[in-house]
Amino acid sequence: MARKIRTHMLGDSPSDTTLVPKHLTKQQFGKRVYRLMLEKGWTQSELARQAGLPRDAISVYVRGRSLPTPVSLQALAKALDVNEAELLPNHVESAIDEDNPSFEMKASAGAPGVVWLRVNRLVTMATAIKIADMLEGDRAVDGTGSS
Repeated sequence: MARKIRTHMLGDSPSDTTLVPKHLTKQQFGKRVYRLMLEKGWTQSELARQAGLPRDAISVYVRGRSLPTPVSLQALAKALDVNEAELLPNHVESAIDEDNPSFEMKASAGAPGVVWLRVNRLVTMATAIKIADMLEGDRAVDGTGSS
């Protein structure tokens, strides 16, 4: 059986990107911010001052209650002297998932057999073209039914 490589929050180093997990939970992000803050000898209030963020926001991040907005992430990374990808590797993907589900289908109450479809997912150009072709051929919009 192959051995799994595990990374732990306490042992990772901001400069060693080979050990940085690709996706962090809110709690892991909070631990990372807290560790970097302590390494600088700062309190949450000092980190807030250095980053230009509210003290309450720092508390929310450290407690693992929320992930920062892109602007707040940039300010935190600058204050902690790390790049954004090292501080929160999965921020772009998380922001997309939090704002819009990857796949959503809602039935139309007024038209049985017709649904609203929302897809927010990174795909190849070839797949996107196939989907666009399929949607172009669908006749649900003009009321003649699907082709």
